[in-house]
Amino acid sequence: MLKVKALKRLKDFFLDVEFEVKKGSYTVILGESGAGKSLTLKIISGFVKPDSGKIVLGNRDVSTLPPEKRGVVYLPQSLGLFPHMSVRDNLVFPLKLHKNELKKDLLEKVVEEFGLKGLLDRYPSHLSSGEKQRVALARAILANPKVLLFDEPLSSLDFHIKVKLMEFLKTFKNTYDLTILHVTHDPLEASYLAEEVIVLSKGKVVFKGKPENLLTSGEVVNSSEVVRAFKRLSDLVNKGSLSF
Repeated sequence: MLKVKALKRLKDFFLDVEFEVKKGSYTVILGESGAGKSLTLKIISGFVKPDSGKIVLGNRDVSTLPPEKRGVVYLPQSLGLFPHMSVRDNLVFPLKLHKNELKKDLLEKVVEEFGLKGLLDRYPSHLSSGEKQRVALARAILANPKVLLFDEPLSSLDFHIKVKLMEFLKTFKNTYDLTILHVTHDPLEASYLAEEVIVLSKGKVVFKGKPENLLTSGEVVNSSEVVRAFKRLSDLVNKGSLSF
């Protein structure tokens, strides 16, 4: 289990969050831009120090540990692929950097399951956006994390590629027995992927629960612009004004 309690004051923003993420779950943090979603992930991963609070993973307090010692992998929106390295070298570089053992059987499995066999000698500039996402996800898996943190992993993708990757993310969590915390401003992602949803608004948690309960909570609908817009869309579909 991941336990998060963090306070962080910036010039014009105050983050005050406290929540737990169950081991092996796919949890989505949903909120509008500026709600504090990415800041929360950076605090969990150790790239930003909170003013106060505690990050506990399992039975271990990792609050004072550097990012590489936490057992957490943070995947930023930029993906962090090295443009001067091939896909193959991008996959193994973090392991070499931290002098971690490369498990060849795991590498072969990940390459096969992520559909990267024909891409290993290519460079990021010759990959599609969907291919870049798969490479970044594969590299994260090879680091053998206890928790994966996804910061808006699908936000820059065309809709058809986004749908394919949503389907992929839905299955791969179970394949690799991971705990995933996924940040998004898109309630469609949250409703499809999440086993549990945390809604952030103006730096505070305003909802935590099952995605099917998201639209029945009057309090969260009133406090979150994203959820309010999603409810309007849902109402239009239910009334027959929109059909799919």
